[in-house]
Amino acid sequence: MRKGIFVTGTDTDVGKTIVSSGIAAALKRRGHDTGVFKPMLSGVKREDPTSDTMLLKKYSGDESALRDITPYQFDEPLAPYLAARLQGCEVPFSELINCWNDMKEQHDFFIVEGAGGISVPFGRDYLVSDVAEYIGFPLIIVARPNLGTLNHTYLTVDYARRCGLHVLGVVVNGLDEKEKGVAEETNPAMIEQFCNVPVLGVIPKLSHIVEDRLASLMEERIEIDKLIR
Repeated sequence: MRKGIFVTGTDTDVGKTIVSSGIAAALKRRGHDTGVFKPMLSGVKREDPTSDTMLLKKYSGDESALRDITPYQFDEPLAPYLAARLQGCEVPFSELINCWNDMKEQHDFFIVEGAGGISVPFGRDYLVSDVAEYIGFPLIIVARPNLGTLNHTYLTVDYARRCGLHVLGVVVNGLDEKEKGVAEETNPAMIEQFCNVPVLGVIPKLSHIVEDRLASLMEERIEIDKLIR
């Protein structure tokens, strides 16, 4: 059985790719054969150096073609289903799954990243959660550090469980350690108490990304061995 994790978020722009890329960099540093898969990308070309696809490929060391890592890209920065419709196309669930099946045997460990939150529509009749369920990897949920994140995280965890998904834990990302208040100080413990999931780590806000620093940061802040197991 293939091993891996599926990274989703409580919302868009919470830092899923930072967390995914950082974990990938840490695994690469440890010599693990790690593949990445982000089935849909909206609002930027795969080839853009700052795209999620390019960052995942770079930090994981995955030599797969960009088109294999991200089979579908759309112009507008919208939910993939809507962005696809605006381009006059639609991606059936079976077609996306065929892309995954073509990739899944290429590496020992995979990091799969969704788009936006867990219930974002990928197609006419399926969501990110449906893809996560098919792939079968445990979930890592990336959450914001500030006020309101407890509600968003609770709803995401609850929905994931109702879908039959196993939530491995939550990573709180983007903490401004110079300006943190009571909410930022208490949210990790509150998430663990009310969501009944571990907070795997709290990642500080990064002004820029450097591979070695990102890998070290993930090793310092996240229990990488738990992810591998």
